[in-house]
Amino acid sequence: MHYCEFTPTLPLSRFVERIWTLTGAAAELESASQPILPDGRPELVMHFGDAFERLTPGGQISRQGATIFAGQLTQQLTLRPTGLIAVLGVRFHPFGAASFLDTPQHRLAGLTPGIDEIAPALARALDGVRDETDDVRIAVPLVQTVLEKWAGTREPDQRLQIATRAIVQSGGAISIDRLADRLSVTRRHLERRFLEGIGISPKRLARITRFQRAVRVLEEVDPRRRGAITAATCGYADQSHFIREFRQLAGCSPAEHLLKHGEMTGFFVRS
Repeated sequence: MHYCEFTPTLPLSRFVERIWTLTGAAAELESASQPILPDGRPELVMHFGDAFERLTPGGQISRQGATIFAGQLTQQLTLRPTGLIAVLGVRFHPFGAASFLDTPQHRLAGLTPGIDEIAPALARALDGVRDETDDVRIAVPLVQTVLEKWAGTREPDQRLQIATRAIVQSGGAISIDRLADRLSVTRRHLERRFLEGIGISPKRLARITRFQRAVRVLEEVDPRRRGAITAATCGYADQSHFIREFRQLAGCSPAEHLLKHGEMTGFFVRS
């Protein structure tokens, strides 16, 4: 498996956090099913190889389209590569995707629709990249050019930018009421803007931000005291609180997560 990240062009950096590619083969993975954890970032994903399958907790299996939009994850997503892996991903800032799609972001939370279902013209433009190359590295600048043209002179929501930055810088520990006061809006108004432009509430984004930090800490600290150290470091009330939050967002306990050894999980844990 080979994972690479690319810094977005200056025009795209207003919306996009990073571009990434993943190449290899399903046979190279230790586990057929790969858990992907919520990270607060929606993504545009293009499969230049064999599309992945999505597995639901109830056992249903659906094959992803060639180009999909992955809305905000609210819980663990389980994917299964099916053959040749050649994926290009555009990881937006939490607020970035709203400038490219007319659909309110909360309607896409937890979903992975084909981009042709929600933005047919953008889908056609991206299909043009696929017509030019099947090499993900060559496709990176071509996709960025398409998105630059698509964005045009649009600007992300400034208040959402400020709010998101404050949540990330605090490690998810900021008071949402205090954040609303800082922006001179009511909490209810801030929540509406978050749902429309980001897809989840500010409280949930804060929870996911803290959770992502906890995942990193969990894998780095003394195995004998992982739970207690992670809970204290990341601002959970106690170890029980940490475990409950982890189960809600990852679908399993911290110990079970560590045992799964999902190779792809590490690619999508924020650094």
